[in-house]
Amino acid sequence: MRILRGVLLLMFCLALCLPLAQAEVETEVTATLKLQNPPIDMEVSMNGQRIYVLDNQGQLLIYNPTGALLNTVKVGADVNQIKIGPRDDQLYLSNPKDNTVQVLNLSFTHAIDIAGSPFKGPANAPVAIVVFSDFQCPYCARIGAVIDKVMAQYPKETKTVFKHFPLSMHRFAMQAAKASMAADSFGKFWEYHDLVFQNYSMLSDEKLDEFRETLKLDKAKFDKRMNDPKTLEKIQKDAKAGEDAGITGTPTVFVNGRLVRPANEEGIKAAVEKATKDLKKK
Repeated sequence: MRILRGVLLLMFCLALCLPLAQAEVETEVTATLKLQNPPIDMEVSMNGQRIYVLDNQGQLLIYNPTGALLNTVKVGADVNQIKIGPRDDQLYLSNPKDNTVQVLNLSFTHAIDIAGSPFKGPANAPVAIVVFSDFQCPYCARIGAVIDKVMAQYPKETKTVFKHFPLSMHRFAMQAAKASMAADSFGKFWEYHDLVFQNYSMLSDEKLDEFRETLKLDKAKFDKRMNDPKTLEKIQKDAKAGEDAGITGTPTVFVNGRLVRPANEEGIKAAVEKATKDLKKK
């Protein structure tokens, strides 16, 4: 045992004496944040979509990953530290002078392009309830009925806009998205949408074609439109818009560009009421 310990000790000592291999490191500055005042603290949102910088004048500067300034919020000259909360839009502000820590909730308005997306409700409705969805997501299968309840209370003011956000973890989510857009070209998006969500847990290529047959859509035209590269481009454009808005899961609901939390009937209704009031103020 002593001999074994001695051998191990010798090997450890030799390892310490050996020169460490140097790894080559390449560097590249991809963005530069230009500030008017010295920064004293910085945080990056968990999804990497926002950079928060606190300067020595008590200003919270919000940047995107490319270095573009999105907004400036005055938080007070005595705040000396910021920390990201459990959500990307929540910050903790430390103020040692007052011995306080403030919880700051930020509400961002995202410019989501809804032109050409499937919708229901009045085309000129002033309030757009935009839902990013995945056809194999069980929660997405339920959100439609919730939104319909809210729309029934505001039939003239609201419309629902569907945006695709198929998750890679779901095998048939992309195929279902493409099939729904093929159905949309026949004016049957919502009918196909409902059939898919009624069977979200048993999707297959055969099932998707069965839904087409149920709606009596021409197979040759349907398949051609489903596999058209432009159909995939539309879905990818939706997904990119979702990523730019910080989406990480489905369903995610926005009302006139503002993220709804919680995305339940009460939360969506409250967001619609606020959007309606905001429009009246303009």
